[in-house]
Amino acid sequence: METWDREALKREALEQSRIKWAAKRREQMFQSAQELKQATFERDCGAVPQLAWARRYVEHWDEMCRENMGLLFWGPSGTGKTYAAACIANALTEQAVVVQMITLGDALVQLFGMSGEERVRYLNSLTTCGLLILDDFGVERRTPYAREQMYEIINRRYLSGRPMVVTTNLTLKELKNADRDDSRIHDRVLERCVPVCFDGTSLRQEKTAERIKRMQTLLTGGSPAD
Repeated sequence: METWDREALKREALEQSRIKWAAKRREQMFQSAQELKQATFERDCGAVPQLAWARRYVEHWDEMCRENMGLLFWGPSGTGKTYAAACIANALTEQAVVVQMITLGDALVQLFGMSGEERVRYLNSLTTCGLLILDDFGVERRTPYAREQMYEIINRRYLSGRPMVVTTNLTLKELKNADRDDSRIHDRVLERCVPVCFDGTSLRQEKTAERIKRMQTLLTGGSPAD
């Protein structure tokens, strides 16, 4: 009985440690983005059917990781791509997988102010984590410097044999028909990520319209303005 109690306490301590670690990782990933910290499959209301792809990706994570396969969420702004990626990030973090979710724009800003060992450590963190999620790919400025840094991040990840999840407002046609400078970046993403089209209406615009309607109701004393 005493041995069983010790083992049970040990398992409970490990579980509590995992929970604290996961919460800290979410805080580091999303910082002030409260909605993304709380993005889970359990909160799915069915508004984004493509979330099923994200859920299945997590369910088959071991195989996806072994085969070095990721996802490419593409489509118009506001259709739920970032939310779906955050659901993956949070679900895998709960499984103690080290996930990094960044925009390339933020990565470029960070790298610009780094040199030497600091730069190497940052690039290694993006290369060696369990899953790298690149959000809003394609919105960053494509200067020669930016292209070189983007290529280094994606190529290092490509060569590492570890998967990526990428979200972008670019179309598949735009990704496939990029000019020579961008094609070496895009080709690596397309080779390792299964494309999933998010083609629904903008959830962001729908939420904005609902919010404006509620404010109109308040401001007009109970009846929405025409």
